[in-house]
Amino acid sequence: MPEAEHIVVVGAMGSGKTTVGERLAVALDRVFHDSDRSIESRTGRSGREIAQTDGVDALHELEKEVLLESVAHGDPAVIAAAASVIEDPEVREALAGSFCVWVTADPKILAERSARGSHRRPVAPSEHLEDRDRLFREAADVVVDTGDRSVEESVALVLESLGDAER
Repeated sequence: MPEAEHIVVVGAMGSGKTTVGERLAVALDRVFHDSDRSIESRTGRSGREIAQTDGVDALHELEKEVLLESVAHGDPAVIAAAASVIEDPEVREALAGSFCVWVTADPKILAERSARGSHRRPVAPSEHLEDRDRLFREAADVVVDTGDRSVEESVALVLESLGDAER
């Protein structure tokens, strides 16, 4: 992996994008961008609040905007992307220029994790759609199942994959 390349962590809500992304950024001494935090900073509202007041489509548009802005930034960073962005062809094209990490877990685990925290909107296990999984898989340079791995093990797997990509 070229050092100038962004690392974008994708996956469903509750998959560990922020946790893995933060630790990965520290390990690589890079800036970390999180779409949820960027949206809250920009709007003063959580994704849950935006979805409730403006609708899910408005939230997804904001998620797309903040990801595209992060990827367009020149300094290599670790970026945690919202799950919805993978459905957008413009985003998938932008991801092609980055090292893409898909973090995933069993749908029941994802649903349990998604229920935690006030910033997330409620998600049913059925919302972890196979179409998104297919798109995540297509974009991914590495897939990390966080359901049965510790954060440290997940980050180590990504770092190992980054080393393999440099060869």
